[in-house]
Amino acid sequence: MLKINDLHKSFGAKEILKGVSLQVSDGEIVTIIGPSGTGKTTLLRCVNFLERAQKGAITIDDVSVDTAHASKKEILRICRCSGMVFQTYNLFRNKTVLENVMEGLLVVKKLPKKEALDIARTELAKVGMTEFESQYPSQISGGQQQRAAIARAIAMEPSILLLDEPTSALDPELSAEVLNTIKKVAKEGMTMLIVTHEIEFARELSNRIVFMDGGVIVEEGPPREIFLSPKQERTKQFIQRLYPLDYQI
Repeated sequence: MLKINDLHKSFGAKEILKGVSLQVSDGEIVTIIGPSGTGKTTLLRCVNFLERAQKGAITIDDVSVDTAHASKKEILRICRCSGMVFQTYNLFRNKTVLENVMEGLLVVKKLPKKEALDIARTELAKVGMTEFESQYPSQISGGQQQRAAIARAIAMEPSILLLDEPTSALDPELSAEVLNTIKKVAKEGMTMLIVTHEIEFARELSNRIVFMDGGVIVEEGPPREIFLSPKQERTKQFIQRLYPLDYQI
């Protein structure tokens, strides 16, 4: 489904990703954890070409690109294979919830308006946002905006959904609302690559946990293995700061 090979990304003289390689299988939910500033968000943004990596290769389904030399056409092809859910929703402020979900269907997929409308309403129903379809982003809560953003992403039928700290801007109650929505989407078989600090959520939902630090993948494995018996000392230090010694998964 997704294959990342030897990805390098620098901003000026600062190297953020130092040769990251990762695979995500069809239907798998992989969560990336780690301290702030370690390259987790940058990795997602490079997969979706919101940032261009200076070196490496990305494959989604049967679409492969060399990040350093990818043409606009190749970038567009790979972007159409992935959907992105951002920390701060990124909804169009001058469009209603329904119009936000329809936008990509009309502009990118160039679907007829009636078909786009039907798809948008179906996806909004899945995330419990039907009654808010005529509202503007400023008229609804942050949790509702994020649920609309999730509907917008899955309406495009991506092969993989990339979620970058989807609850970081929300209070605990609204976070729970969004996390429950993500769980519902996961049950439908959506492949996901998630960056989050919500460790309990990651433990419950993920097939695999990836621990990043310093721009590299330090360790990866099933949640129980990573949280109860990590192999790498750096992973152990990170987990021990999160949980008391008597923590049981």
